[in-house]
Amino acid sequence: MLSVEGLQAAYGASRILFDVALEIGEGQVVTLLGRNGMGKTTTVRTIMGLLPAQSGKVQLRGRDVTAAAPEKVARLGVGLVPESRQVFPTLTVRENLVATASNRLKRNNPWTLQRVYEMFPRLRERAGQSSGTLSGGEQQMLVIGRALMTNPHLLILDEATEGLAPVIRREIWQCLERLKAEGQSILLIDKNVEVLKRLADHHYVLEKGRTVWSGTSADLERDSELVHRHVGI
Repeated sequence: MLSVEGLQAAYGASRILFDVALEIGEGQVVTLLGRNGMGKTTTVRTIMGLLPAQSGKVQLRGRDVTAAAPEKVARLGVGLVPESRQVFPTLTVRENLVATASNRLKRNNPWTLQRVYEMFPRLRERAGQSSGTLSGGEQQMLVIGRALMTNPHLLILDEATEGLAPVIRREIWQCLERLKAEGQSILLIDKNVEVLKRLADHHYVLEKGRTVWSGTSADLERDSELVHRHVGI
């Protein structure tokens, strides 16, 4: 589904990524772990084409997208739930969901308003409400729903549950468990390692812009002391 090799990127003269490598298979849930400032969000931005790669390679389903524009990466089937959520605040919940909706990849059983409302009943209740008036948790549900409405091959979530109330976190985790059961490929950034060990198939740890560890959840359990030093929990 996704292959990243030797990825390097910078903001101006400040190099952030030095050697990032990861792979996501079809239907896998993969995590990107690490303390704040280690390059996780920069990795996502570079994969999406929002930040140019200085070196390395990004392949999506065997296609080289290293230098592709963000809109091309999105059209090829990558849906992003950014850390900052970025709803369209003056549009209603329903308008946010349909604004970028498409099934250009001709997926079977595509995501529709009805399916999103079944996943997140609160969005149905607030369908006519301006999204800028929603709580942070409701906005997170909305942005996940909006990404799903593009019917992506790969869903990327940056800080999936950061700053959310416990009840909302549970709803988000339940959503991701359901998506995994349906075969959705997911790249996930979050700090709740205990939940991630149960949910994800594979994990990568970043330290100062480099992939320094990778393994399964069983490996993560066995190497907990090493990983805890890098993740900072």
